[in-house]
Amino acid sequence: MTQVVRRSTKYTNDVLNIVRSKQHATNAEIAHELRKVHAEVSDTTVHRVTQRLYDDGLIGLAPPTKKGCLRYDGYTKLHDHFVCSDCGNLRDITIADEVRRQIARALGDCYFDGPLMITGMCKTCQKRRE
Repeated sequence: MTQVVRRSTKYTNDVLNIVRSKQHATNAEIAHELRKVHAEVSDTTVHRVTQRLYDDGLIGLAPPTKKGCLRYDGYTKLHDHFVCSDCGNLRDITIADEVRRQIARALGDCYFDGPLMITGMCKTCQKRRE
């Protein structure tokens, strides 16, 4: 897929850099960071820019937050995620092909081709609970 930005505004590169540096970010998180440089930016503008960047293939969608907010992903290639069921922290993971085959067998040889999302508790939350 060719990645072409249809329109570039003064915010486009900054939003793209924020998403890539944070790896995963909601519009609210992006707006918070963007306002450090552009205090005047509106939530609507941030939404429009992220939607355009997503449509142009420059950012991806990650699993949503616990509250259901969209979360953008700085890495656009197909990949898997781990999400902490306690704090909601999200990180990229790689699930080995053999594990994918085992999952397919467990599903009765069903075919799946999308990313997997594994939930559990991150180390930080585990330590906090001890």
